[in-house]
Amino acid sequence: MKKWTAVNFDLGKQLQGKAKLEYVTLPKSMTIQIVIDLDDKLYAILSKNPTWLQKLQSMAKQKADAAVVDLLKAITTAETKAKKFDKKAADAFSRDLQQAVNKRLEIAGDEMADEAVQLYEKFKQGQSELKVFRIKAGAKIGVTAILVAGGAAVSVLSSGALTPLGIVGIVKGGVTIAQECVKLAIDADKMAKLIQAELIVLKKIMQQDLANATKAQKVKQGAKEIGLNVASKVVGIEGPSLKNCTGHVAVHKVKIAELEKKSRGLSEKIYEAMDVQEAWSKKFDQAKKTLPAQKVGKVSVKLAEVEKALDKIIQATVKTNEAINRAEARQKAYEDALKKMKDGLPDAIKYVDMAVGLGLDIATAIVDSSSAVELAYGIVSAAEQTTQDLVNELA
Repeated sequence: MKKWTAVNFDLGKQLQGKAKLEYVTLPKSMTIQIVIDLDDKLYAILSKNPTWLQKLQSMAKQKADAAVVDLLKAITTAETKAKKFDKKAADAFSRDLQQAVNKRLEIAGDEMADEAVQLYEKFKQGQSELKVFRIKAGAKIGVTAILVAGGAAVSVLSSGALTPLGIVGIVKGGVTIAQECVKLAIDADKMAKLIQAELIVLKKIMQQDLANATKAQKVKQGAKEIGLNVASKVVGIEGPSLKNCTGHVAVHKVKIAELEKKSRGLSEKIYEAMDVQEAWSKKFDQAKKTLPAQKVGKVSVKLAEVEKALDKIIQATVKTNEAINRAEARQKAYEDALKKMKDGLPDAIKYVDMAVGLGLDIATAIVDSSSAVELAYGIVSAAEQTTQDLVNELA
């Protein structure tokens, strides 16, 4: 067997010059490779066949071009937002943008790999010498660091009367979003548990169908559904048929999409809170020159605690996004398993085994993240009271 790097796209070069960037620095490397496992004899045929190569490159270019459009949109949006960021907010935004870029490249790579296999299956039709061969394709991405520099300049502010810190309401909104994320994650895990139980039953039925089918017969969908309905009464699961399982997989997909949307809302809250905290800190730096040292020290301690608390929320957001990535991976595994089973393919069993072997752990991760946000809220509330007391004393 040979591993052949059949496609190698550098999306970074395609992005160069497409947007005027002042605050965003593009990665030095942003590549997608499609690596195909195939027999040496098949490699000798495909690597020199202009028709096959043209089809493969054309398909891959379409996927790469679509990714470039999406990446350009994300990068130009980041460029616009960065004008309002200080260094702290810019560093946090860099991490989020890096994750978004990586995820989009992974999606494009997976699409290219799947399409490469489908192209080959179509290409070999009518070519008897190719019928005995199969290929397996996978994607590799290579992305170096993407950097966002803040454009907010430090301004000399008045040392006049201070107002309270004013971020507790923002962080409280983050708590609400985090709690909603927990509920969605729990629902998604429950649905995933049901799907995996159904897939186990579906696997048993398919194994029986395959064992009973003769070489001249194909497993019929109708017979399969009848068997699945009988099995559902035995295991006590609500209708583990292909139809019902497909519906549950669709619900799981919706839950994950909702969870991702809520997670983006949490990111927006943290950036908003960081902006307010940074602006207040600058004003306090000016005002503290004329304040009693004891008061300055007390407020400074609270501000340091707030800064750490906000960083904890950033870490919680990253952890939530990582959990979402795992959920999206299992969604794809469920879809792949169902597709293979609907096709009645013998190798569907391995896809089912892969799908049912995935962990049901995103709720655990997101509960931990929510707890971190709630803890941060308590710290911010205490700091808010301290700054309020200071403002009252200065009034």
